[in-house]
Amino acid sequence: MAHLLECCRLDLIARSEEEVPTEKLAGLQKGWVRIQDSVPVAYLTHEKEFYGLTFYVDERVLIPRPETEQLVELALEYAQGSILELGTGSGAIACSIKKNRPDLEVLATDISSAALEVASKNCVQLGVKVELIQSDLLEKVPQKSFDVLVANLPYIGTIEHAMIAENVEKHEPPLALLGGRDGLELYRQLFDEMVAQKRDFRMILGEIGFSQGVDIQKLCSEKLPEYRFALLQDLQGLDRYFVLEKVRF
Repeated sequence: MAHLLECCRLDLIARSEEEVPTEKLAGLQKGWVRIQDSVPVAYLTHEKEFYGLTFYVDERVLIPRPETEQLVELALEYAQGSILELGTGSGAIACSIKKNRPDLEVLATDISSAALEVASKNCVQLGVKVELIQSDLLEKVPQKSFDVLVANLPYIGTIEHAMIAENVEKHEPPLALLGGRDGLELYRQLFDEMVAQKRDFRMILGEIGFSQGVDIQKLCSEKLPEYRFALLQDLQGLDRYFVLEKVRF
């Protein structure tokens, strides 16, 4: 309602005696029907705040989550040079990094051309210059040196770690949610590609599900033994991020 009436939520209380304009009623009724079908409000308003910025979102991309803001914090803390982000979706991570650190070179990829259209829209809307390319993980990423790799890849499992809210499963894109049987298939594929292509990063920052801490540590030690591993928790005290630092870079 606040979105349709172009006011803040507090205004709805302060102006509660006012009648809703007739021309707005149809929009309210349509939105209410969709909300009853568990459609996320962000898909109705096409807006989602993330890291103090307002992003455009629609059904082509995952809605940015508050916990992912800490991944941006980590990137801003550790980055010294160029940043590569895989699976950018709406571009929330890449744009937030670039907005706060214009000095950093940021390249962001996604396998979905539709998602990249949304990311491009957000780059223009926020006035940031992020290079966007369509790529399945590292497939089409230029063979150049990147300081930090940031990856918030789909980590919901189809069999193991298959915890997902019904409304999320129903309305958000499966391509941005599901990561194979145990939810770590894309990270497994990424690490294999790094080894095969001899790709090195000084730091690798990733987000996982709260129940995958032990599994991601085992996977990292098997695939990338030359990296020092750290598991970090989100604001709720749940395992959420992993940090890999190259011992000798």
